[in-house]
Amino acid sequence: MSQQLHNLMAAARKNKKALFLPYFCVGYPTFNASLAAAEAALEAGATALELGVPFSDPISDGPTLQKATQFSLENGTHFEDVFRLIRQLRMRGYEQPLLVMTYLNMVEQMTWRKFAETLEAAGGDGAIVPDLPLEEFQEPKVILSQKGLSLIPFIAPTSSPERVKKADTQEAPFLYYVSVTGVTGARKTLATGLLKTLGDLRKKLKTPIVVGFGISNADQAGQVGRVADGVIIASALVQLISKTKISQIGKKVELFCAQVVQKLKHS
Repeated sequence: MSQQLHNLMAAARKNKKALFLPYFCVGYPTFNASLAAAEAALEAGATALELGVPFSDPISDGPTLQKATQFSLENGTHFEDVFRLIRQLRMRGYEQPLLVMTYLNMVEQMTWRKFAETLEAAGGDGAIVPDLPLEEFQEPKVILSQKGLSLIPFIAPTSSPERVKKADTQEAPFLYYVSVTGVTGARKTLATGLLKTLGDLRKKLKTPIVVGFGISNADQAGQVGRVADGVIIASALVQLISKTKISQIGKKVELFCAQVVQKLKHS
């Protein structure tokens, strides 16, 4: 598996300093703009990136991400473009872990083996597949691990103790904790009881926890970072990009990400 990502997450847990893993939709608003946004985040100190592949039926995405993915699809973005973006980042010298976020149907059409081979060749580190059931996790995990790639399990507030325990045994670099019931989206406040739940989970689980869904700004990230090992921001970044001139996207994204990174360092 991606040993670098394992090491980074283990260090975050040990040092109690949460890491920042922002999300970008590949091809939104253009391929080059998404590449510029990804570069800017890495320059600002993001530990790793979550690179979203546009999909016609993104069941876990809220309105903001759905709109972005639809726009990207209409621009002609294909699955191959996420691998192209990863290759571009590697060619430019960035070494941070890069994770592909995609949906099960797309991977199965390609086959898990071909997906793993292509992702490894591009220089990626692993995959996040929101609609992959934990019951079907084993075979894809083995295929990816044979190429040194990680597969990230999901847990949520609705997950049973048995399911959480099963996710914790997958030897993943981290567990993706969905902080709200429902779809992604920037929210004005954190979910009720989230911080206590995360604190309790962190004491029980050996695998680091990264929190996504519903985190909108640096202050919220800082609060979550005190009780988790990593933070993902998606919709708020996509909203920022949607309101920014293409020529200014890199600058605005770097400023936003730098604020989050600084907040997490001092939380």
